[in-house]
Parts: sequence; structure tokens; C-alpha cells
Amino acid sequence: MAEVYHYQPSPPSSAGAMQIAMSGERTPTSVSSRRSTTPGSFYKADTPEFEQRGGGSGSSTGVKRWKRLHEQQTMEQLSSLRHEKKESILIAKQKARETARKISVELLAKEWLSENQATVEIRAYLVDKLLPTLILGVEKLLTVVDFQELADKDRSANFNPLNFLAQYLLRNNPKYSNFAEASPYVRGIRQVSEDLRMQLFNMEDNRLAKIKADVKRRRTEREYQQHLTQLEKIRRSNCLLTQFTEWNVAVDGRVELSLFQNALRSFNEVAEHFPEELKRVSRLGHSLEPTDETGITLTLNEFVKYMNTYIENLPREVFEQFMVHMSKCAAAYRASAEREQRRIYLSNLFMRCDHSGIALLDRHRILNLFEQYWDQMKNDQNCKGLRNPRQWPVVEVDEADDSVGDDEEEDEPSTQQTTEEVARESQQEQPQPPPASEESAQKTLDENKDLKEEVDTETKEEQKVEVEDDKTEENQTQEPKVVETAETPQDAADGQQEIKQEVKDGEIQNGEVKDPEVKEAEGKDAESKEEVKDGEAKDAEVKDGEVKEAEVKDGEVKEVEVNEADVKEAEVKEAEVKEATPEKKEIADLEKEKNETKKATDTAGSGTDTVKPVKPKSALKVEREEAVGQTGRISVTFAEGTTFNREKTGLTLTSRSQSQMSAFDENSLNVSQFVQLTETFLGDEPVKDVFTRLLKFIKDGYEETEDEKMDRLTKARREAVSAKRKSMIDVLFEKWDNDGSGYLDLEEVESVMAKYKDGQEVEAIYYAKEEMKKKSRFQDQRLSKREFRMLIQLVVQEIPGSETFDSLLEFLTNSVERSYSDRIRGEARKKWLQQIVTAAETGGASMEPVYRAVFQALYKDAEAHGGGKKISANISMSERNVKFPQRGETCLRYVAATPEDADYVLDKILYNDMKGVSFAALESGKPIHVPRVGNHGNIHFWNTRRRPEEREGSFIVIPLKDKRKRAFGLLGIDTIADPHTKAIFITHEIQFFQGIAKAFSIAYHHVDMRRKLLRITESAVSWIQRRSPHVREVVEYMAEPDSKGMDYVLRKMLTTVPKGPPEYCAKPPRLERKDNLFRDYLFKCVDNSETVTADAYGERHLAFPLRDDDGKAIALVDISIGDMKKLPPHENKEIQRMLRILQMAHKEITKEFNGAEKMRILEGEQDDEARTDIMFDRLMLMELRDNVSKLDQQAYAELRSYKDPPQNICDILKATLAIFFLDKAEEGEFDDWIRIKTYINIDLSQKITAYDPTAQKDLNLPADKIELYMKDVPHGEVAKHGSLPGQYMYNWVFVCLSLIEHMKKMRQNEDEGVSSDAVGDKEEDVNMDDQQKTEAE
Repeated sequence: MAEVYHYQPSPPSSAGAMQIAMSGERTPTSVSSRRSTTPGSFYKADTPEFEQRGGGSGSSTGVKRWKRLHEQQTMEQLSSLRHEKKESILIAKQKARETARKISVELLAKEWLSENQATVEIRAYLVDKLLPTLILGVEKLLTVVDFQELADKDRSANFNPLNFLAQYLLRNNPKYSNFAEASPYVRGIRQVSEDLRMQLFNMEDNRLAKIKADVKRRRTEREYQQHLTQLEKIRRSNCLLTQFTEWNVAVDGRVELSLFQNALRSFNEVAEHFPEELKRVSRLGHSLEPTDETGITLTLNEFVKYMNTYIENLPREVFEQFMVHMSKCAAAYRASAEREQRRIYLSNLFMRCDHSGIALLDRHRILNLFEQYWDQMKNDQNCKGLRNPRQWPVVEVDEADDSVGDDEEEDEPSTQQTTEEVARESQQEQPQPPPASEESAQKTLDENKDLKEEVDTETKEEQKVEVEDDKTEENQTQEPKVVETAETPQDAADGQQEIKQEVKDGEIQNGEVKDPEVKEAEGKDAESKEEVKDGEAKDAEVKDGEVKEAEVKDGEVKEVEVNEADVKEAEVKEAEVKEATPEKKEIADLEKEKNETKKATDTAGSGTDTVKPVKPKSALKVEREEAVGQTGRISVTFAEGTTFNREKTGLTLTSRSQSQMSAFDENSLNVSQFVQLTETFLGDEPVKDVFTRLLKFIKDGYEETEDEKMDRLTKARREAVSAKRKSMIDVLFEKWDNDGSGYLDLEEVESVMAKYKDGQEVEAIYYAKEEMKKKSRFQDQRLSKREFRMLIQLVVQEIPGSETFDSLLEFLTNSVERSYSDRIRGEARKKWLQQIVTAAETGGASMEPVYRAVFQALYKDAEAHGGGKKISANISMSERNVKFPQRGETCLRYVAATPEDADYVLDKILYNDMKGVSFAALESGKPIHVPRVGNHGNIHFWNTRRRPEEREGSFIVIPLKDKRKRAFGLLGIDTIADPHTKAIFITHEIQFFQGIAKAFSIAYHHVDMRRKLLRITESAVSWIQRRSPHVREVVEYMAEPDSKGMDYVLRKMLTTVPKGPPEYCAKPPRLERKDNLFRDYLFKCVDNSETVTADAYGERHLAFPLRDDDGKAIALVDISIGDMKKLPPHENKEIQRMLRILQMAHKEITKEFNGAEKMRILEGEQDDEARTDIMFDRLMLMELRDNVSKLDQQAYAELRSYKDPPQNICDILKATLAIFFLDKAEEGEFDDWIRIKTYINIDLSQKITAYDPTAQKDLNLPADKIELYMKDVPHGEVAKHGSLPGQYMYNWVFVCLSLIEHMKKMRQNEDEGVSSDAVGDKEEDVNMDDQQKTEAE
């Protein structure tokens, strides 16, 4: 520590100095004298006495003058004293400075001069205000402690260091004392303080300058950014202005709003594939509004303003991506306009080729024409865009010719001349007829108003209809449509007030024929053969390459005119036919059909109509409206928005909502399927000359003989009559089954029929009943809709007479009349039953909506028709009892319950050795009703909280049955919670509960089928991912009715991820047609049930339909291959193979759900769950077995002929032999090619065909060891060696390994589930006898 110097204190402060100076000037005086100097006392004390007595007037003036002079002297004295004080202070400070120069500065104080700019202000304050006094105080404190030796003692009661330090600081306040200035440390601190203040000043000055500069810089940057933003807005507006012209703007300069809404919505989907940093900033300005359906259009400025509200906040990079996307959408829109023009040409061509007039063409004949045209034109450079008609996707995957390699096909070149130019030039070449007036057009429409509909020839044949009845009848739980015919009285329609479809004489609605005689092609009169030849001659006069068009006005094609005289004459002939004998009637029918054929041929071949050019306005929307407008009707004339569905249309909500779907038929094509097939053959951008020549080639080459035309018409008539009768019988069944149970009592039906013709036909009815029992697969005393239909038809066959059917149906309809209240009750109940089925169809393969619909139907019926009962319900499913087999082979697991019972029932298991009537109902297949559960004694209760006297009420269990009438679960309903004493179910309630059970069974199997299809598709997609690395994404969509029942929607159920297995969508999104105009290929695939190839958002997509047993597409697989036009040949073949097997699996599943027997080939297929998981692999294995069994000795001889075979062939053979001889493979016996050759023979083929990889004895096979042989064998290299046995064995090994892994995982999961559930069940069994439940079972 520095040396302390002792010195005299400095001069006092200014106040003290002033006082000392003033006291030095004055002489001591008394208090009285000082007091007399005040102004008040001066006049009284010092004024002369004569003045006080009131002497002369001049005395006051002298006093004032004296006073003023005295004040001046006083002020001068005070000023001089102040001046002296200042001088003395300055002298003292000067002396202090001089003294300070002689004292050394403490270097320790320099430590406060730190380089840290952040603490300058704090250090400056401490050095200037606190440390000079505090340091001396601490020093003084330490001195005293050392002097008094307090450091070595305990705390002294007389000395407090805090108080000492506080006293020191108070006594040496720097404001009143400069004692601290003598310390060297304080002197150093003062110098440091000066330096810090200077540093702080400079820093604050710089900070202010920096702040000002920063503000200026920010303002400049902000102004610059605003300028750039303004320029960017202008640039974006210019981009949008330019982009608007790409949308085929109409003459009025407007484009539909829905197109832009679809483009914005699709951009959100594209943005999901952006990198993560761009995905976060790719959100549009605000949420999208629903797609417009009113036809609103936007001008240029409105378009820019509308789009700016969504994209103004997008970053520049994202905006560029958005504009690229908009350009792709505009290109797709322009392509759709061109496609729409081609569709009209092709539709007109379809009409000219449809010589029989039934709106169907022969599919094989069309494909044969495609093959001939391909063979003639494939060497033409302009025809490089055509697709090979012998290969997929033109033909089906199971029809593709494997003899033609994919490598023979060349890439499709881009065409220079678009179809729009083709259409424009064709319109210029072809003569245009004079425009018809509106009056004449309206007159023609009025004349043909009642003759517009044609016979529905697109239903299945009568024999096929009977086979498919099992499926269609299960979907008919809602009210059927009313059939009002001449044979049916008006009273028959009273009980069907909610039915929407009306069937009238000679009409077809939604594919249903309304007249038994079908009016013989709508009353057209026969014409002579000469007229037919004249019509064909007119057809032949068309010039080469010229296609005549049907006249279109306001989007509709002018219909074929029919002479009224011909109609009247046809009606007279029809009346004569009705009165004739059956033999004569059949002859007349055939003659009439022949004449009709000639008439239709002449009409179709006239070629006088022309097509007006297609407007570019909203071509995509025209297609969408066209698809929505497809209602299944068939007309000889073609109008925009009309299609010709061949399949029959059922009487269910599903058929009404999906009536625009066309079922695939390998033998025929309707107009929509023909157009789609031709577009697929033409490729992406067909050249004008190629397109024109193809039209001419098909028109000239498609011919039908008279016999073929007659066969088609006869078949159409037979199908139409069958469909008509089927619909009438279904209406009668629904009327009879008023409470919607789904069944009729056989004895009741037989007793009513026995009264027909006063009992004269009892014997015929008996024979028909016996015949029905022989043909029916499931015999009991209840008739399903299919069995009732079969019984009616057999009775009609036994009773002679052409009018038997009509008279019998009229008699039965009049015999089952219902009261008004019964009809109202039946209508309401059938509506609730239909809601259960609809919940399954629209629930996205989820059972939750179905359970909810079932309980809601029960609640509503109990409230409306059950006297306000308070009911409880539960649903249980039968399962194999793998945990406790000693307690029974099966058990019941409760899967759903009403809310008040869920805690007691849900997920509980009822075993066969427990109390209850459930297993009795399950085994007998009949409902069991317990009116008084308290008195029964064999009712198992789960809840012990309810007292015995409260266990009153009614209980009923109803079996849930599948198509084969096998019980798979139970529906339990009780009124235990009802406070009423007589809450017993009556007859009509029990019948309704049976209807609930049947509706639930339909819904359950619908959902179960879709879930199994999803699992099978998952297996197929996994194989596609492994075998086709160029496939970018695979998505499965399922079709289901929309909420309005007018169209269908697609649900995205399954999708692939970049790495990993396919994933299910937790909440499957719904895709509506109106929101996906630029992905309409998905809906075209479902509409036509055909494969569609298309580009969407710059990526090539292959949409493959998955059909049900009727040929309708119920799902589709969307395969994206990125920007590639086609896959490599070996990958393309693998995808075709996978899709073919997937379609086979779908057909097998749908047939099983329609009542067919399940195929169990492998040992691992004994369990249903395991069977579903391995079905796809099993089908692959069966196909490979079949291929291997067809190999002959020559094929194996080729393998043995290798002296030094390729390594890939050796590895494949090693893996194949290792499956059978693993020990020899591990010993290295198969490392020698000579030894391997000894195993290559027919015996190896037999081993392969007989091997079951799912057998229990083969599950211990180490699959990982066998995979080692195959790890170095690329899949694409196998086919290059040209060894067919090698390819089969390669695929066979992988399929076997996949099946083994599947079975191992399932066995492991099953063992874990059994062990975990067994612990819980044992704990439940301890108190099983004491458990009593609130509601019964």
C-alpha cells in the first residue's frame, strides 16, 4: 500500500470563507446595537430629536439620501468580500494541485481503465461517486482494528465495524470535505475518473452518431425495400397478366373462377413436396374458399386482383414455383380443350359404328382394328406416338402379349401439329349445313320427347343377374323405387312415398327397363333392306379422311327424328303381339327386332349431322359435368354429358350415387370407354394425319353381320325384360317386408300364393317351392330377396300363359296392402336402415360411423315407435378362443356398446361356459327374446352395482349373419334401464331389430372387405417399391358416394414414403371432382374402369382400376414415375405382373364376400387374418408354381449346358437348392457347378411346385442365410441372361422368403397377444361368478 502523508487541511469551503471574511471586517457590538441596524429601528433610534418632534420638511429628504448612500456602501463591501472569497478558493485549489504534483499516483487505480466498453458507464459512476471515500473509510477501519488488536479477538460489544464505516462516510462527505484528496489512491482514482469521463463522452458521442447513421441506413434500406417490393408487385402483376393469356381466354375475355381455385388448391398439394425451409413459407395468404359451382368468370384485372390476395406474401423463389405450376395447369387446361374436341369426333364415330343402335361396340373387334392400324403405321415417323395395342395400358394387364418386349417400343416423340389445328382444318374442309331455326329444333325435340329413351341393353344377362343377386340384394336395405306400370294398381304405390324413381311404360330410368315388352325398340317401324343399303351407301360416300359431325346446338346433339306414323304403326303391331300366342309372339318379336336393326342402321349410317366446333371455355368443367350427368340411361342419339352404361343399375343409394361408373366388360365398350380406349391408343399428342386416318380406318373397318345385330338386340331385349321383372319383384318384396327385416316367412308367402286363381295353381306353387329349395344354397324357412325372386320366377315358369307374371304380381301386390300408419312406420325405418349402410360406404373403411348409426337408429325407433322405451344395446363378435380352449372353441368379444354401458361391457369376453343365452342364439342362428330377465335365471350380468330387484326388463339377442347365413356375431338390446314395469318388445319391433342386424351385417362386411383390400394392396405396393426403383410414389384411392348422392368421391387411403413401408392415412382426405380438375385422370379411371395414363403437375401417372365382381372400379392405384415418359422394360413388366396379381386378389376377396367359398391352399391360410396378409404372396407363389410346372426338359437342358455359367445364375440356383438342402449348402457342396447341375431336372420342378413355405416345419428355415446368396443379384440383370428358369427361380425364392417372414411375425404377435391377454383373463376369472351386469350381455 502506498505511503500516507500527513498534511494541513485545505481552506474551508466558500460558505465558510465568506463568513470568516465578514466577521473580520466588523467590530464586536452588542445585541441591541445589531438589532438597531435594522431598517425599522434605524429611523426610530438614529433620527435627531428635533426631527421626531416634527421639525422642518427638508429633513426627510436628507434621511433618504443618507440611507441610499449607506446601502450602496454595504453592497460594495459585500461584493468585495465575494471577490476575495473566490480568489482564496482559487488559491487553495492551486496549492492543492501543486501539492498533488509532489505526491506519487497510486498505480492500483489504473486497473479501472478496462477495455470493456460495455461497463464504461458503471465504472465511471463508481470511480467518481463511491470509491474515493469508501477506500479511505475501509483503510481507516483497518487501521483502528489493527491498533486496537480487534482482529485477534472475538467480536467486541463496543465496536461495530459497520457503524464505524457509516460514521466515517457521513463525516467525510465529499460535498463538505476534501480530506480524501490527500490519498495517493484517491488521486489516482480522480485521474482515472477523468479518463473514464472522457472515454464515456467520446463513446456516447459516437453512439449518437452511430444511431443517427443506423437510422438513416435503415430508412434508406426500407425505402429501397419498398421500391423493390413495388417493382416485385409490378413484375408479379405483369407475370399474371401474361399468364392469363395461357388459359384459352374466351371471346368475352373471361375465364372461369373454378379453374383458378383448382390451381391454387393443387399448389398446396405440390408444396407438400418442397424442402422443409420452403414448405414453411409456401402457405397462401389465406384459406381457400369452396370451389365455385355457379359458373362465375373473371376478367384480366379481376384475375390479377384475386390471385394477389393469395400470393402477395410468397417469397420470390416460391412465387417462381407458383408461376411454373400455373403454367402447367394452363397447359393441362389447353390440352383438355383439345381432348374435348377429339372426344366429340370419337363419340360421333362411335355412333356411326353402332349399327345396331344399342350404344355398344364389340371390344375385341375394336382392338383388332387397332392392331391392324398399328401394323400398318408403326414404321411411319408420325405414328411414333401410338401405343402398342397388344400391350398394357391399351389392353388389360392379363391380356398383354408377353411375346412382344417393351424394349421394342420407342419413346413417344412430341408432335408438332396439335389436335386443335386438326379440328380447325377439318371444320374448314367439311361442308356445314344451313343452321336450323330454333322453332324447327324445338319442334323436333317435342316430337321425339316420348321417344328419347332407348332400351337398356347394358344390364347383365339374365343368368348373370341371378348369380349377382346375392350382392345387390344386400345393398337394398333402403326403400326401393316405386314401379308404376299398367299392370300395377295405383294402390301399390301408397306405401312407397319416399321412393324417388318412377318406372313408366316404355321408359328406362337409371338403367331400369320399365315395360315387359320394352316397346320393341321404342315403337320404331321396320324399314326395308333397300333402305338399309341406301343408308350404308350414304356412309360410303364420305371422302377419304373426312369425318362428318353431328349437329350440336347449345351443347346437345340433335336427336334422330322419328315419324309419328311409324310410332302409331309400331304401337298397333305391339298390341297385336300381346294378343297373340306365345309362339307367335316370339316370332313377331324377332321379326320386329330385325326391322329395328335395319332402321337403326340406316339412322346411324346417314351421316348427315355435323358437329359444331367445341368452345375452349372450360373444357375440364365440361368433362366434369359430363361425368356427373351420366345417369346410366341409354339413348341412340348422343348428346354432350351422356354416356351409355352397360351394367345394370340397382335400387340402392350406392347405385344412384355411382351410376356414372361404367363396369368393365371384356366383350363390349360403351361410348365413354371407347373414347378413353382410343385416346390411350393414340398417345399424348396425336398428329392430325394419324388421328384422321384412324377415324377413317375404324369407320370403314368396323362391320357387323345381320346375325350379329340380331343377336345383340335379342340379348338386349332379354336383359331388359329380366331387369324389368327383377325390379318389380324387388318392389313387391320391400312392400311385403314393411319393417325392413330383410326376410319373408316362407309359409306366409306360400299361403298367400295358394289363393291365386282360387287355389287352382297350388300344385305349381308346390313344385316351384321344391325346385327353389334344390337350387338355393342356404335353406331355412325365411326367404331373402334373391330367394323370393327365384320363387316367383319358378312359379311363373310352372304356370303357362304369357300374362302369368303380370297377373301374379298384381295379385300379390293387392294381397299385401298395408295401413297408412304401417306404411309411414316402414318408410321411416327403411330410411334409418339405409343410413347404416351409407355410414359404411362413406366412412373411409372405419366402423365408428357404423356403430353410431346403429345406435342412433335404435334410439329413434324406440322413441317414435317403441313407446319411448329407454334401451341399451351392444354388439359382440365371435372369435376363435386361442387363450382358453377348454372353455369353448369360440368366444364373444364386445366391440361396441351404448354410452351408459361402455364401462361394463366394452372389450369384455363372454365364454361358452358362462351364463347366458348368447351362444344358444349364435349356434341356432335365430333370435332369442327374454321378456323378463329377472325371472329367467340364465342371464349373465356384468355389473354388480345394480340390485337384484332392479334387474327387470326385456332382453333380445339377434344373430348377425353373413351372405352364407352363418352367424358371426350378436346384436343385444335390453330395457333393463327403463323405469317402466312393462318394457317388453313387441312383434314389429323385433322385426325391425332383425332389419338392424342385417343392415349392420351388410355394413360390417363392406368395411371388412375394404380393410382386407387395403392390406392386400399394401403388400402389392411393397413389392412394387422393391422391384421398381424408378417409381416415385404409389397412392391408393377408394371410391365412395358423396354426401349428395349425385356423384362419388375418392379417399386417399394408402401412400408410400421415401424410405419405409407404405403408410395408411390416419384421416383419409376426400377428393371431389370439382376440386381436382387437373387430376381428372383419377375420376376417368373410375368412370370407365380402364387404365389411364396422364400427366399431372409435370409428372407421369398411371392410374390402374381395382374392380369388384361386377367390373366396377371400387378403388384405384395411382403410380407416379416422375418426369419419365415410361419405365424401363423390366420394371414395366414387374409392375404389370404386380397389378395383375393385385386384381386377382381383389376379385377373390369380392367373390368371397358375395358368398363364394374361401380358397385355402397353403397351411398358413387356415387363420383368416393370416390369410389376408399372405394372399398376395400366395397368388404370386401359385403363378410361379404354374410357370415352373410348364418348364420342360429342354429348359433345364439349357441351364445344364453352361460350362462356366454367369455368377447370377449360380447364386440363384444356390439359393433355390438351399431351401431344400440347407445342410449341403452350408457345407459348400453347391459351390461346385458340376454338383449343382446334377440337381437341375424335373425333380427340382416338382419340389418347387409342392413346397409350402407357410408350413410349420419350414418356419425354422433361416431366411437370412438364404438371402446372402441373393444379395449380389440385381433384379434387372436376371432377365438379361435370357434364362426363363432362372427368372422363375429368382422370383420364387423371394416369394418363399417373404411368406416365411410373414408367418414368423404373425406367430410371434399371436404368442405375445395370448400371453398378455391370459394374465388379464385369469384375474377376471377369480370374480367371474360374482359379476352381475346392469344390461343383459
